[in-house]
Amino acid sequence: MLIFVIEELLLFLAAVVLAVLVVIVSLAFIASGKMLKPPRRTGSWTPRDLGFDYERAEVRTHDGVILRGWLVKGKTDRTVVAVHGYTSSKWDEGYMKQILEILARNGFNVAVFDMRAHGESSGDYTTLGYRECEDVMRIIDWLEERGLASKLGIIGYSMGGAITLMVSSMDPRVKAAVADSPYVDIRSSGRRWVGRVKGLMGLLLRASYPLIVRFTAARARIKPERLVMYEYASKIKIPLLLIAGEKDDLVALDEVKRLYEEVRRVNERAELWVTPSRHVASILDSPREYEERVVGFFSRWLA
Repeated sequence: MLIFVIEELLLFLAAVVLAVLVVIVSLAFIASGKMLKPPRRTGSWTPRDLGFDYERAEVRTHDGVILRGWLVKGKTDRTVVAVHGYTSSKWDEGYMKQILEILARNGFNVAVFDMRAHGESSGDYTTLGYRECEDVMRIIDWLEERGLASKLGIIGYSMGGAITLMVSSMDPRVKAAVADSPYVDIRSSGRRWVGRVKGLMGLLLRASYPLIVRFTAARARIKPERLVMYEYASKIKIPLLLIAGEKDDLVALDEVKRLYEEVRRVNERAELWVTPSRHVASILDSPREYEERVVGFFSRWLA
């Protein structure tokens, strides 16, 4: 009788374990799909609402994705490309609207585009920065064709900050770069992202996270190890301003400090500004100092 009870208990436990595994695998597959296809954020404002004339722009990537954006022409020959973060778009009112207004008001040419699978750009899925680097270089090609890339800078936020770092290590046309809250290791920031989810769902997401990474990489045909910024640090030889928030819950301050130190080993023109802000919130929390630092940085190095 006892043996029968034990066997039944073991079968029950095996069924429970199997059910949990099925849930975890299924959840990981669903989560990876949602990660690759974030909700598209659009808006109604344009640079004209900020007092600037602009032209709508389209750039075709090497794999046929259409990137849609705006170009605001300033009164100088200095151009800055602003790159938004994951789940965001050129309409973002937490930082994109602010940086466009700051740069345009100070006379810069400003190019802002929706990344693939974001905003009104085409593309079936994001690659979290992997192919977006080539996309940004295509935007630079487009600017170069219009004579607007001789004094070129890039500023990026979150995923856009990581894109900025990678492009800065690859494209010699970029003369200065600002990376605000860049992820340093996509896997670590992704883990913190799912950590924001509370309750049972959060517990299951954390348990399934290694599978989420595997499924996401396989479906998007990307290599997560290529999305680790330490790999690019020694190749960034241009002036670089890193901005990090002490209250950032997605990017650890220690990660950014280590990245800064690795860049500084080969690049004395690298700077680090640590603020008391949350993720990409420095521009809202300290608008005057933010403008002074960023405009001063680009004015100095794009002269």
